[in-house]
Order: sequence, then structure tokens, then C-alpha cells
Amino acid sequence: MTTRRGFLRGLGGAALALPWMESYAAKTLTSGVAKRMAHFYVPIGVVRRGFFPGEADATIPKGNLGSLRRSLDKQDPNFSVRSLDHLTPTMMPLSGLKNKINLITGMDRTFQQGTDVHAQCASCYLSSAPPYTIKGTAWPLNRTLDHLVADVAGKETPFST
Repeated sequence: MTTRRGFLRGLGGAALALPWMESYAAKTLTSGVAKRMAHFYVPIGVVRRGFFPGEADATIPKGNLGSLRRSLDKQDPNFSVRSLDHLTPTMMPLSGLKNKINLITGMDRTFQQGTDVHAQCASCYLSSAPPYTIKGTAWPLNRTLDHLVADVAGKETPFST
């Protein structure tokens, strides 16, 4: 029968025989708190009055309805920058982080024939790439904002993105 004391003595010897595991060593923080960035992509899918602070009483823009393309190549006339002092009920769960949040709105891009508008939204999200960045295709592809930030901030993290 193995006693408790004998088991613990054997366990100590076995632990010494194991290879050193760097992952269990105490880590030294050279850069302080880890930098984090999150993006929420909501294409063509929010009721602006309930989502964006300061737009509760705003006029609903007439915009690009159906197959009409009147708004193309024009800056969004409702574009503005507002502080997050007063959050909407939809945004209230983020109230503790409101000093770290940027709402970027009013971005637009030129629609390119030969592709689907929904696919164009998704393919240029975070890059705002112009059409035909890749020769022979209308898909707007380019490096994205998260990768540009990772070039700088990702040097101090296990995974750059």
C-alpha cells in the first residue's frame, strides 16, 4: 500500500524529471495592459433613431431605394460626428465603455456593376477599398484596418490579429 507521504515524495521527483515548461513561468509585462480592438459590422440593418445617439428625432433619410441610384458618388448629407454623452437604449449596455467607443457612420463607396451590393459591402468592410483593386474583378479587396493596426500593436502580442 502506498502512503500519502510516499506518493507526494514520488510526485516531487516526477515533477523534477519533467521538461521545463515556459508557459507556466511568470510572465513579465513589458507594455502594460494588452491593446484590444473590436469592430461591429452592421450593414444595412439598424434603425438609426434607436441606435445612433442624437438621432432620436432625426429625419429618416430618403436614400437609395430600390433600383434608384441617386445617392451614388455623393457624401451622405446626414453624416456627422457626435459625442456619446447620451446613449440610446440600444447602446446602454456599452455605457461603461463609451469613452473607448467610436461610431463611424456615413461611409459610402461607389457601386460597381457586375457584383452584388451586399457582397460589396462585406468585401470592403474595414478597407474602404475602391473597386478593381484586383485587376479583372470588381470585388474591392485591400488590406483592412485591423491588419494595419496589427502591424504596429501586434508586435507585442502572441497573435498579431
